Amino acid sequence: MAACIAVLSLSLSAQEPGSGGIWSPPRGLTAETADLTVRGLVGPGSSVYLDIASIRALPSRTFTCVDPWDNREHAFTGVLISDLLARLGIAPSAVRITVSARNKYSIPIRRRDFEQYEFLLAWAVDGRPLPENPSMKNRSPFCVAIDFGRFPELDPSIYKHQLVWQVNDIRVE
Repeated sequence: MAACIAVLSLSLSAQEPGSGGIWSPPRGLTAETADLTVRGLVGPGSSVYLDIASIRALPSRTFTCVDPWDNREHAFTGVLISDLLARLGIAPSAVRITVSARNKYSIPIRRRDFEQYEFLLAWAVDGRPLPENPSMKNRSPFCVAIDFGRFPELDPSIYKHQLVWQVNDIRVE
């Protein structure tokens, strides 16, 4: 497996984690109009509705590694799931998330895993937004990505099932 290269790119419009405040998601979205719903043990409410633009405005990270689903090297760009949830006010008592897709696939991910191994909520692959990338359109609007090259202790044959495509819901438990 090829080594992955991490590149950080920060957006000035978003608040840095640990800067003392909780990021304010867009207003006026509903479960029907949102691209992503985050619910459960986050913030003051029970659900937060986000669109692609608000997520893309957060500080992003890009890494390149071999995707265990197609055994090809790709560059994934997105926001760390841990950063997104911190900005939304994840409860200290939360121990896992369940990530669900539009096709009803869902899988639990332990908090220590998505924080320690820097799971990414990717919106672009190979420099193209997922909805505009013909070879990745089936992963739209978001997919979970893991930098297996940076964390060689992770067995891709086990963790690849946490690489959810078509992510539309994250439940914090």
